[in-house]
Amino acid sequence: MKLSSLFFLTLCLPFFSSAERVTKTKLTFIESSKISSWNHIGEKHGDYAALSHPSHKYQLSKKLASSSSKPFYEITLVKKLVNWDQQHSNGFEVSLAHLNLQIQQLSQLHFKLKLSPEQSIINADFEALSENNKWLSNSQQNINIPNETNANKFTNLLSEQAHFTLILYGENHQNSKQKTLYAAYPFKVNINSKESWHAINITNNDLNYYWQQNYQEQQTSAIAVAKQKWLGFILVAESGNGKVVRNYIRDDFPKEYTEVFNELDISLIELQISSSP
Repeated sequence: MKLSSLFFLTLCLPFFSSAERVTKTKLTFIESSKISSWNHIGEKHGDYAALSHPSHKYQLSKKLASSSSKPFYEITLVKKLVNWDQQHSNGFEVSLAHLNLQIQQLSQLHFKLKLSPEQSIINADFEALSENNKWLSNSQQNINIPNETNANKFTNLLSEQAHFTLILYGENHQNSKQKTLYAAYPFKVNINSKESWHAINITNNDLNYYWQQNYQEQQTSAIAVAKQKWLGFILVAESGNGKVVRNYIRDDFPKEYTEVFNELDISLIELQISSSP
């Protein structure tokens, strides 16, 4: 009997240990007061005059769902496709500073996203870039992809799907001259998807970690930065590969050009973080 009891306890110990770890996971719902945005668009002057919606659509709107009284958020995110200056023209931002959250403690970041196809604009072909930028088709610009037609050079930049990047950030995020830790999670949503809400679940293993200073990146890993702390994250619209036309041009980017945009009209709900002690 004693041997059997010992054997039973030996079998159960891993189970109880695992169960204890599960119960210690903390779920934090992100409050509306921790959510904000930035917006370079303003009243749609200059490059932004060609945007398709009224100015208020590019501002963050916070509302309560009538069915559940839970907060949800609406914004049309904008990504420039030609020039890299302020290429993420606006964005959704969440502060995590109050959580005192180390990288190794993050178990999962979760939210649901809905894309409005009717209100979104995705430029998926070369003609969208070149229609008002004839220099793309006609000039001898030094574009950094040899042996291809100009149209083919931008295949990866252009996409028929809605692309986003979520970027977690650490200390010094507001100062590009200071070394800052980031972790990026690119994802895409099929604009013709029949799903209304898309569940986005991000774990440590899904992230690409890097240090950045003066816009220069140095890759790192979750293990190497385990005790660093996350202070927040941003969500931005993207091109198909995160680049713009200017990334392909080594020299002589023209002074006169017409900007082209991806405009992604989204709603967000159920922002929450699971973390370990």
